[in-house]
This record gives sequence, C-alpha cells and structure tokens, in this order.
Amino acid sequence: MKLSIITINLNNKNGLSETISSVIAQTFTDYEYIIIDGQSTDGSLEVIKQNANHINQWISENDHGIYNAMNKGLNLAKGEYCLFLNAGDSLCACDTIEKVHSLLGGAD
Repeated sequence: MKLSIITINLNNKNGLSETISSVIAQTFTDYEYIIIDGQSTDGSLEVIKQNANHINQWISENDHGIYNAMNKGLNLAKGEYCLFLNAGDSLCACDTIEKVHSLLGGAD
C-alpha cells in the first residue's frame, strides 16, 4: 500500500524547506514524494534541487492556480493514498505517517 505525498509551492522557499524536512524525517518510508512548484522566483527551486535525492518527482512550471497544481500532483501520483502537505505544512512527529498508515486498513 503505497502513499503519495504531494507538496505544492509558489514562492515559499522557507515553508517548502520546512515541509521537505518534515517528510524526510518520517519513520514510514513506503511513499513517493512529489513536489509541484509554480515556477517560483524566490529560491524554492534550489531547495528542491538540494533535496532531490528525497524527491521522486518534481516539476516547476507555470500553472493556473492552486487546484491546477494539485491536479498536476494527482496526475503524477502512483500511490493508493494521497496526502497533500503543502509548502509550509509539517507533520507533528517523525512517526505521524506510520501511526496513521496502520489505521487505514485498506479503506478509502
């Protein structure tokens, strides 16, 4: 049961860095990590490239707003479940996904 974690970002370099750190600190590792960037100009792309070894797929291109960016992420996702964790969001503990994943039990 694979999880797709999707982060969308537009010019939130510091928030993106915080979110990436939160994801890669997780004890649960059966996930793919996708970042959709709206062609940021604030250094976000450098943050993505610095963490590329932890990111399965990323794109940085113009979009038509937040929902368009979210749909781009969904189109790339291969997981059975998708978690949107947008730039600036973080998981409360290193084992958050592990705890939640154990409760899914194959449910929608």
